[in-house]
Amino acid sequence: MPPNTLMGVVRASVKHLTVRGITRLDCALLVADFPNLTRLSLSGNLGTLTSAAALNQLPRLQGLTITELFGMEASDCLLPPQIPELEEVSLYGIPADYAAAMRKTWRPHVRHGVQLDVRGARKPEWVAANAANPLRDWDGREHIPRTAYGKTIAQYKATRDAFLAELTSGRQHGNITEIGRAFAAALNALDSRSPFIETVEREELFDALDFLVDEAQTAAGRDLSAARATLIEGVNSTRDW
Repeated sequence: MPPNTLMGVVRASVKHLTVRGITRLDCALLVADFPNLTRLSLSGNLGTLTSAAALNQLPRLQGLTITELFGMEASDCLLPPQIPELEEVSLYGIPADYAAAMRKTWRPHVRHGVQLDVRGARKPEWVAANAANPLRDWDGREHIPRTAYGKTIAQYKATRDAFLAELTSGRQHGNITEIGRAFAAALNALDSRSPFIETVEREELFDALDFLVDEAQTAAGRDLSAARATLIEGVNSTRDW
């Protein structure tokens, strides 16, 4: 059997497919390569799906998960006659119009056993405003108060600005420890009013600080490992979370 034919046979035999870290994916190509999928999970970080209506060409599909991906429109909605075996739909961080269409189309089928979970519908303005916000996933998270989210983002931006100013000041990063302490103290105060920083949020806060330093490192064109360590040391010396 020729290699190309063999590869086609292998792909046709795939029933479950998970694709992570998507920046851009053409669903028409995916369907052509994997026509017999029963379960499909796609996730990105503000990535883009194109030709999403092509998923209607997966007649055996039983479960679909899409997370943090955009580019879909209402016209890309999955249609029950084309996907008659669909049992589970989980969508999070997707375009608002697509979310509304999927809810409207599939909600009547919940009574017949379809599990439908659609959350985190985002408008284009939100996507544009949050492209460089590493904590954007907190927006709408069930246990995080709206005011706490807003104040956390404000503190993150203030920390980023202070960190960048310190780097360009010509000093030997003497204030970076204090910048880290101020960040931790602000989050301590927010969390003490209505606790919301759990293990996941703690890790995400440190990821956000890494993102901050990575941005600064790219802009500065030099290694900032020492500044990163100093910032984190300041945070750890003060945080209660």
